[in-house]
Amino acid sequence: MDAIKENFQKIVELARQDGAKVEMLLSGGEDLSIGYQKNKLESFEATQSQMAGLRVILGASQGYAYTENLSDESLLRTYREALSNAKTVQKGESLEVPLVKPQTVQAMNHLFNPENVTMDKKMEVARLLEEISLNVDKRVQAVPYSGFSETVSFKRILNSEGLDQEFKQNYYSGYAYALAKEGESSKMDGEGFFVRSFQDIKTKEVAEEGVRKALSRLGAQKLPTGNYAVVIDRSQFPMVLQMIYSYFSAKQVYEGKSLFKGKLGQKIASEKFQLVDDPFELRGSAVRPFDDEGASSQKTVLFEKGVLKNFLTNLEYAKKMELPHTAHARRSPASQLEIAPTNLLVAKGTKSLQELLASHTKVVHLTEFSGGLHAGFKETTGDFSMPAEGFLYENGKCIGPIDQFVMSGNVLDLLRDIEDLGNEYNKPGSSMICPDVLVKSLSFAGA
Repeated sequence: MDAIKENFQKIVELARQDGAKVEMLLSGGEDLSIGYQKNKLESFEATQSQMAGLRVILGASQGYAYTENLSDESLLRTYREALSNAKTVQKGESLEVPLVKPQTVQAMNHLFNPENVTMDKKMEVARLLEEISLNVDKRVQAVPYSGFSETVSFKRILNSEGLDQEFKQNYYSGYAYALAKEGESSKMDGEGFFVRSFQDIKTKEVAEEGVRKALSRLGAQKLPTGNYAVVIDRSQFPMVLQMIYSYFSAKQVYEGKSLFKGKLGQKIASEKFQLVDDPFELRGSAVRPFDDEGASSQKTVLFEKGVLKNFLTNLEYAKKMELPHTAHARRSPASQLEIAPTNLLVAKGTKSLQELLASHTKVVHLTEFSGGLHAGFKETTGDFSMPAEGFLYENGKCIGPIDQFVMSGNVLDLLRDIEDLGNEYNKPGSSMICPDVLVKSLSFAGA
């Protein structure tokens, strides 16, 4: 028996004496990040981390505490703190919070594939991301943001029911954002990568694509105010999914905070819109064999031909709301238990991007939301008013780049007004896997 499990067994025995149940979530790993500026090494950071979070259950009440010190003494102290917190927040509810029992999970050993790559090769990738970007075109003034990262992470969950699950993963990521200038116009854009094998890194392609995107936006004109058909680029549709992200949580539904409450089994989106939560999808960054309670991962259909099919649950809310248990518990050692999606996968359509752009007389190709959700989304109503940039097309021909406009609407109306979807996905590295999406009409405030 390893030291962690041995120490946890002592905590389990204490919990039994206290009439409590207990769960311990451990996570951590190693991170390396390297960045260059003006062909000189600017940042080199290697870090290691580990943390343990204790969840103590007393009937319907839960208490949390965490520590970065995994010694026997520290874990016992953390348990006592979590127990005290559970007693402090005791609820009047009678429904006891359950723990996941030991179960078989799908082996995902391929997620952890450590490679013997020299530090020189890693530094070369970081250096070339900036150097190639600077040399692609004389209009590139600088590369303000670029870098290479390597990540190794682990997660382990043990509980007083006897469960003990663990998985590890490793991957490489990087990015290069070029600042281009021509006359009075200056624009920045970039590209990134996410791979699980070092040999799959295509440094030159990433740098050149980032520069191409920045250059294409130079000389942008203002968009005349009006309603336009819009193709939301595959790289940007994740922002729309972020708007509805929390609505799938059974906890949010139970608390009356989800706009999907009361709509299960109803057709509330376009028939073309199909959405699955898939924790096994390797293109996504949220791959995992089990959730943060230790329950075995599973695919969950969320929308099928526009019909809302399921809410996402953890063990507590599946029991509380008499819903299927979908294994979507989410927490870190330092946070409380919530419910959240893993990889959200939007089903592709059959049309090319060019076919979508030629589907109406005038089409806006939205290629960037200029701010995050805080820039103009109201979760309680679904209304949004988001600054954005892109390109204007007329009869399938690109008229040119456009900026300084705001796209407004309601996210539920947007889902209903989806006319078609593209046949290619965005690049790996996001937990939201999307094609290009054609929406019939949205309001644009510009010039």
